[in-house]
Amino acid sequence: MGELFRRFWLPGLLSKELLGPDCVPVRVRLLGEDLIAFRDTNGRVGIVDALCPHRNAPMFFGRNEEGGLRCIYHGWKFDVTGQCVEMPNCWEGETFKDKVRIASYAAEERAGMVWIYMGPQDKVPPLPSYEWMDVPEEQRYVLKFFLECNYLQRLENDTSESHGGFLHRNLGPATGSANLRWTSSTRPADGSIPDRRPTDPRRSTWHDTEFGSIQVTKQDSPAPGRELYSVGTPFYMPSFSNAGGLNAPGVRPMNIFVPVDDEHMAFFRFKWSPEPITETARSEMIAGGFEFPDLIPGTFTPVQNKSNDYMIDRNKQRFYNYSGMANTPVQDVAMCENQGGPIANRSKETLVTTDRGIIHVRRRLMTTALALQDGVEPSEPWNPNAYALRSGVNSRVEVPEGTPLEQVVEIALDPVKEAAHGDAKVGVGRVARPPAVPAAAEAIAAVVGGS
Repeated sequence: MGELFRRFWLPGLLSKELLGPDCVPVRVRLLGEDLIAFRDTNGRVGIVDALCPHRNAPMFFGRNEEGGLRCIYHGWKFDVTGQCVEMPNCWEGETFKDKVRIASYAAEERAGMVWIYMGPQDKVPPLPSYEWMDVPEEQRYVLKFFLECNYLQRLENDTSESHGGFLHRNLGPATGSANLRWTSSTRPADGSIPDRRPTDPRRSTWHDTEFGSIQVTKQDSPAPGRELYSVGTPFYMPSFSNAGGLNAPGVRPMNIFVPVDDEHMAFFRFKWSPEPITETARSEMIAGGFEFPDLIPGTFTPVQNKSNDYMIDRNKQRFYNYSGMANTPVQDVAMCENQGGPIANRSKETLVTTDRGIIHVRRRLMTTALALQDGVEPSEPWNPNAYALRSGVNSRVEVPEGTPLEQVVEIALDPVKEAAHGDAKVGVGRVARPPAVPAAAEAIAAVVGGS
């Protein structure tokens, strides 16, 4: 799985962590490797090994100066490509330095994040063409925070169809009864819990695309001879999703789950809009207590975390909300970090039909990783335009009765296709077709997402 992740560009840190040219170096741990990030005199970002190749001295304490990072132990200096440019402590420096490199990785800055490619240098793919990659700062906001669990535990939360009706519910005033925030059902007169099941599984499925997978749900038909579908909740290979609330009007979500190592992950919670985000919407989004957790100042650790039981308030749980916790991100993290440990033992699970998204994503990851193990490179990184699907709420597609599901998805993901199907009505998105996924054991029921 680690080799698979190394075939993709992944965010490693926020651009603002590198304050400016010749700034203080920053420690980065990604895919189990300890690295150092720095911004050179010309503003270029370098991502290099944490240890100098001379005597394994720590490069974090290095001097970032005059176009490179210099080890303070013996003065060896490296540019952003990893090439040694100065070796002042030895006679052979001028002739030998050209043969010395520090391990380094390609880096690109987009959308307020530093993207890193850690795979084979002869297989560097283009950056994915998410439409938010180049939006200006006034149209986006991103927060990074760390979780004490494997990346897959948090990714699977985004494809868990039924948890929102419980974990994220508020309660009615003084009665402890469920309010209507997440469903249109009313609380039964006998006080029992309302029906919180998602759509009938016979009406919903997960469909493979070039970028990953997407959920397709059949709705009640609007008219005789017509069919209506909602197409949404995409999973983007290898670990991106756009599930989540949209508290600010017009603002769209993107969740990026990056393995730090097998037992830790970084969550880049990204929000963006096709138009500039108003100050009111930005303030509500950032400080409104719904979209983002509070962080301990000077860190990327949430204030409500595992060490303090997420500051659960049992009185709040009894009278205000279902969990007794601060907000949606904290509630999700509490569940994901405590599934029996930082790497969940999935052999102890009992999955049901409402977990079909989790099952589908696991199989997609496993088949692709097993194929790579057999020498078949993943196709997704080499289809950057497939990632241009607009993130956000479900697209709704109305088509003639009997339209194949593959065609429904294609129309939904590419409005241009509507022209070829004049009787179709569609939302927003881009084209994506099912990939040729190599066969793998259908009996696989568990994935340990080691990096």
